[in-house]
Amino acid sequence: MTAAETQRPVDGADERHGLFQDALADWTNDDVLQTKEARAALGAKHPTGLRVLDWPELRALFAKYDPPATRHGRRDRRYGLLSVGLATLGLTLAALAPLAVGAERYMESTAAALTIAALALMAFHEFGQTSKARWLGQRYGAERVRGLYFQAVANNLDLVARAMTNDGALGEWKVARAAMLSHLPKPQDLPGQASKLAGPVESDDETWVVADWAKAPAAPEASPQLDLLLLLLRGQRFDAQLDYVERKLSDSLGAPGRRAATVRLLSRLLLAAAVVTAIMAAVLLYTGRAPGDTDVKLALAVTVGAIVATLALRIINDDRLLSGDAARYAAYAAAARKARDRFDAGGPAEKLAALRDMEVVAYRDLREFVAAHWRAR
Repeated sequence: MTAAETQRPVDGADERHGLFQDALADWTNDDVLQTKEARAALGAKHPTGLRVLDWPELRALFAKYDPPATRHGRRDRRYGLLSVGLATLGLTLAALAPLAVGAERYMESTAAALTIAALALMAFHEFGQTSKARWLGQRYGAERVRGLYFQAVANNLDLVARAMTNDGALGEWKVARAAMLSHLPKPQDLPGQASKLAGPVESDDETWVVADWAKAPAAPEASPQLDLLLLLLRGQRFDAQLDYVERKLSDSLGAPGRRAATVRLLSRLLLAAAVVTAIMAAVLLYTGRAPGDTDVKLALAVTVGAIVATLALRIINDDRLLSGDAARYAAYAAAARKARDRFDAGGPAEKLAALRDMEVVAYRDLREFVAAHWRAR
């Protein structure tokens, strides 16, 4: 069983995530054998594969990057959502204050306090800390660790294949991969590089954690060990990534595409409500009602509230890049499938080329992710 086989099937069209289910709730980083269960499953079926693909030092390093990146990302999004929510509530109360007969001043004071709190939170989030830089820097670092795992194997296929059954080659492989860790970026340096990482990728040479890997190695000679290694890499690098992106493109409200569509629908409904109530207010005024009459104030309050809610929804949609993320995931899935098809169609040389293609695809997607979320600050 490969690491990817411990995840859900990639192409299981009949496996749909529920509307309110988190499609990634049970996601683990088993593509890099991060969990004991994944290592046990691989070792039970392919022990020779486990002895070359399990990389304890890299697993420990990945654990230093990935959980903090996830925490900072969640906190960054919560700041944005909380500030928008407070501003929306404040503006809505301000719009409804004229209807609160006898409590207008209390409503207005509460609305002002909420709006000021929202602006202060936005300012604190924007200028008073570097949560987004830390999040994006650590996310970049975690994905570079993942990239090193697969780049190291792909650029040393012959050595890794021999190490599956040869103790001398295994020792050589362990020494070689230990030296590779020094090429990874330092965690403390990454937040300060976020703005640079948000720039365009100037060359595919930037893909490679070790600069010498920009030049493709010679294709390895065919062997039973190589066949097994390539089979395992297919599951770990291609199938696991496609499983992840299929979850991101699922029907769950936790997926960017569905969330973006829901936001668009709600925005249109709210705009329609704003138009209808504005027309109602105009008609009431035209028929002789005074602007201070309760029914006119109610219609205007609903109009203002609907407009405020629409703007808030659009801010959330833009800042969290829902539509952009959905398009990026779709493009990534298409590129990953193309690389996997090339892998499946050829011999060792084509499989090596496909593995290298996948690294370029993954790195460019990572940089696009950083750029898109950095611009949304």
